[in-house]
Amino acid sequence: MRKTLLLFLFVSVLAAAQEPEQNEIDIILDELFAADSLDVMQFVDEIKKQDYLYASFMYNDKTLFSGRDFGVEQYSFFPSISYIDSNNFFANLSSGYFSSVRPNWDFVTFSAGYSNYIDKKKSFLATGIYSYSSFSQDVADLNNQRLTASISYRKKWFRNSLTAGYLFGGNSSTFISNNTYISLAVFKSKSLNISIQPRLGLFWGTQTITELVSTGIRFRPFELVNKDLFQMLNTELSIPLELDFGNWDLEIEYTFSMPNELPGEEKLENMGYVSISIGYLLGL
Repeated sequence: MRKTLLLFLFVSVLAAAQEPEQNEIDIILDELFAADSLDVMQFVDEIKKQDYLYASFMYNDKTLFSGRDFGVEQYSFFPSISYIDSNNFFANLSSGYFSSVRPNWDFVTFSAGYSNYIDKKKSFLATGIYSYSSFSQDVADLNNQRLTASISYRKKWFRNSLTAGYLFGGNSSTFISNNTYISLAVFKSKSLNISIQPRLGLFWGTQTITELVSTGIRFRPFELVNKDLFQMLNTELSIPLELDFGNWDLEIEYTFSMPNELPGEEKLENMGYVSISIGYLLGL
């Protein structure tokens, strides 16, 4: 369960695309990794050269691990605070609370990274992040460090983000995610912007499975063998309703998860959950 929990936390869902005419505050808020409190935000060159603090809080009414619930009904929430400097470097401190985990506060994570455009048209945005996590329980082979690289392409209402990561510090593993977004404006005024931003997410990762294999030995015909397998783990469809008003950002999101069975897993159930996140941006 611990490996799958890490994969859920570390495969981030990137924020939705935005129209180029949005103001500075909306651009930064829309760049928040809204569904993963371990990650901070990407941001763009259109904003003025200024430092920012961003504080956020996200609540999930159901906690899934790579699309799986393991029969445990629990909610979770993730407080986070981020610092973004005027040169596109950023740092983030966050924590995670799980209602059915003991102790409830399961981890504290520090992340730092850099984000910037790689083309003159500002269509491709590249980001690199290093993260270190401290867990409340000392579990052998638990990865507590992560390197992540992502590249995203945006054009008006469309965005696609490809992310790859390497987890290490224990039994190392890798992951890849691809997220595609469409941004649909609902309402826009000087004081309030409302949008709906559907997302399709695909997630691949390394998992350790145990197989029963034949040995060919008479007195021990079978044995259990651990095997690392890289395959698609989950597909997600989500519809977030986002409200930006002043320096505040509120998002209500419904996500429907369709996990892909690993070898030896029984048929998994598709299920949905609701997330609510709120954040405040402060210019320094």
